[in-house]
Amino acid sequence: MFKAAFEASLAVMYLLDPQTAVIQDANPAACAFYGIPRAELVGQPLVTVSTLPMRKIRSILAGIRKSGGGHVLSRHRLKSGEVRDVEIHSTLLTLPGGRESVFIIVHDISTRIQAEGNLRERESLLRAILDSAGDGIGFKDKNHVYREANPAFCHLLGLACKHVLGRKSGDFFDRRKNALHLESDRRVMSERTAVVYESLYDSPEGTRTLSVHKAPVLDSQGDCLGVVFITHDITEERLAEAALRQSEGMLRAILQSAQDAIYVTDASGLLREVNPAFCELVDKQRVALLGQPLAAAFEPEELNIQQSTGQLAMDTQGPVNFTQRIKRASRDTWVNVVKTPVLDDQGDCLGVVSMGRDITSQKTGEIALRESERRYSVLVHQSPVGVFETDPKGRLTFANERLLRLTGRPLEQILGTDWLASIHPDDRQEFVRGWHAALSARREFSAEVRLRTPRGALTWVAVLMRPMRDAASRIIGYLGALSDIGERKKAEAMREDVEKVIRHDLKSPLGAMGNAAELLEMLGPLNAEQTHVLAELRALSKRMYGLISLSLDLRAMETGQYALTPGPLDLGAAIEALRSELRPLTEGKELSLRVEQETDGPSDGPSDRPLMVLGERRLVDTVFVNLLKNAAEASPQGGEILVRLRVEGDFAVTTLHNKGAVPLDIRERFFEKYATSGKAHGTGLGTYSARLMVRALNGSIEVDTSEPEATTLVVRLPVATPGTTTS
Repeated sequence: MFKAAFEASLAVMYLLDPQTAVIQDANPAACAFYGIPRAELVGQPLVTVSTLPMRKIRSILAGIRKSGGGHVLSRHRLKSGEVRDVEIHSTLLTLPGGRESVFIIVHDISTRIQAEGNLRERESLLRAILDSAGDGIGFKDKNHVYREANPAFCHLLGLACKHVLGRKSGDFFDRRKNALHLESDRRVMSERTAVVYESLYDSPEGTRTLSVHKAPVLDSQGDCLGVVFITHDITEERLAEAALRQSEGMLRAILQSAQDAIYVTDASGLLREVNPAFCELVDKQRVALLGQPLAAAFEPEELNIQQSTGQLAMDTQGPVNFTQRIKRASRDTWVNVVKTPVLDDQGDCLGVVSMGRDITSQKTGEIALRESERRYSVLVHQSPVGVFETDPKGRLTFANERLLRLTGRPLEQILGTDWLASIHPDDRQEFVRGWHAALSARREFSAEVRLRTPRGALTWVAVLMRPMRDAASRIIGYLGALSDIGERKKAEAMREDVEKVIRHDLKSPLGAMGNAAELLEMLGPLNAEQTHVLAELRALSKRMYGLISLSLDLRAMETGQYALTPGPLDLGAAIEALRSELRPLTEGKELSLRVEQETDGPSDGPSDRPLMVLGERRLVDTVFVNLLKNAAEASPQGGEILVRLRVEGDFAVTTLHNKGAVPLDIRERFFEKYATSGKAHGTGLGTYSARLMVRALNGSIEVDTSEPEATTLVVRLPVATPGTTTS
C-alpha cells in the first residue's frame, strides 16, 4: 500500500539512506520535479540536488535519526540548473529486513519565498516612505486601534511611536474631535469609500489645521481590515488663505466704507481704482474715472501737485504727505493727502495708492471741541457738587473746587489714593471694599459716607462713580460726583426718631390688649363665638407685637447694632412650613410652589437629608415670606414658583425662580428702601428688609433679571456645622 501511494502521489517523495545520504528511491513526481530520470536519480548522493554540503546533510540526518523526523528549509538544484526553494519534511522509517530509511517529502516553496521577499522589499520600501514622509500616515484596525503610525504623525501628537501604537484616538483627542474621527472611520469601513475632512488639533506646537484623508484597507476577499489615513498639516495654507481673505476684505471695506478718499494709479499715472468718497470729492462718476489719467479727476490748478507728488513717491519709494484744497461747485474742501508707492517683491514700483482725508470738518470739530472743553471746564469748576476723576485703578487724578472744599484739603493731599483718608474711619473699610469690588467688576459704584475735614468737621455725602470709556469701549478711568446730603440725613434721622416713638408707643396698648384678652378669658365662661373672637384678638396682638419687634430689629440692623443669636435650622423644612401663610396668594392665582434640593434629587417636599443652616428662625421665615410673596404677586395666573436648594462650599444656596420680570424702573435699585413699582399698596420695604436680614445672618442676596420675562433671586446662608441642636 505504501509503495502504491508513493508511486501515485503528486508530491515530490524519495527515500534516503540515513548513513550515506544516498537516494534509495524516488517517485515519478520527484523525477519530474528535478528533471532527472529515475535510473539516474536513484543511487546518487543528496548533494546531487541539494545545495547544502555533505557535512551539513549528514548532521541533519543524524538529528533525524535521534528525533525520528524533522522539518527544514533548503534549496535544491534541478537538472536544468535552476535552483528552487523547498520545504522538506522527513520521517525515519524501518524497511522490511530492518534497514533504516528516511522518507522525505519535498514542497516547492519558491513562489512563496519569492512573494515573501517581495513583501519584505515592499514593507521596507513602505517603511522608508512612512519614515521619510512629511505627512502623518497611519493605520487603524476595525477596533479603531492604531497599528501603524509614522514619525510625522507621532510628532504631531507630541509622542514617541511606541506610545501611540496599540492605543485609540480617544487617548489623544478631546471628546468632540474623537467623535468626528470615529464617525469618519465607521463611514469609511461601512461604505468602503474614501473620505476627506478637516480637523483642528491642539498640538504641543499650538493649534493646527489638519486635512485628513481616509480610505478602507481590504484583503483579497474584500473584507475590510481597517482604515489607512494621511494627515496633512494645512495650517499655513489656511492661515495664508485667511490672511488673504482678511486683506481682500479689509481692502474692500476700506475702499467702500472709508470716509477717506482713496484712489490708485498705475506706473503710467492711470486711475485703476477709486472709492465712493473720492468720487464724491471730485464730483465724478466711477465709470468716468477708471482707466483715465488724473486730469479726468482734477482741475488744472490741482493736477500739477497731484502728478508731481505721485512721481516723487515712485522715485523715492516712500510716502509723500501734503495738504491740498479741492474746489467744486457744490463745496470747498481741504484734504490731507498721503501718497504711498506700491512695490513688488523685486522692489519695482507698480503704482501709487493715494488717500485723501477731509480735514474741513476736522477743523470745524477742533473749534467745537475747544468750545466744549471750555464749557466743561466752567461746569466742573463751578458745579455745586464735588466732581473728580480717577485712573482705571481708582487713583484720583483731578478734583474740582467744590470737592476740595468738602474735604478741606488741597489737591496735592488727595491725589492718588490719599483721597480715601477723607472718609470717616467707621465708613472707610466698607467703602474701600465696595469700591475695589466695583473696580474689579468694571461697574458703577455708589455709597453714602461721612467726610471728615482736617479740623474734624463731618459732612454726609452721596458718592456716585461711573466708568469712563474711550471709543473702543475701554475703561480709561472713573468719573465721580459727591453730593452733600447732610440735610437729607437730618430729615431721615428725624423721621426715624418719629418712627421709633410710634413703635415704642404702640407696644403699651398692645400689651394692654393682651392683658384684656387674658382677663376676659379668666372672667368667663365664654361661648364658642366669643372664644373664637378672643383667640383672633390674641393672635393679632401677638402678630402686631412681632412686627413691631421686627421693625425695631430692622432698625438695629440698619445701624449695625443688631445682636444675632444664631442656631442650626432645617432650611427646607422652614420653607415648607410657609405654605400655609402663602396659601391665600397661591390658591387665589392658582400658583404651584415647588421645592427641590439638588443634593437629594427633585422632590415636591423637604429632602430626606436636612439642609442645615445657621440662623434665627424668625428672620429666616420673614426673609422667605417676603420673597415668596413678591414672587407670587409678580407671577402670572397659573404659574409656578420654583425653589432650589443646594450647597456651595460653606453656604447653602437658595434660588427662587418665577415668571414675571422686575420692572425696568426699579431693577437698579431693587433692594433699596421704598423701591416699588406697579403695586397699589406696596411700601418698597420687602426686598430692602430681606437684604438687611440676610446680611445680619452673615449671608448675601442678589437678583438675576437676565432671563426675559422672569426673575431669579439667589440667597446664600452659612451652613451649620455638625453636632449642634436643631432650632
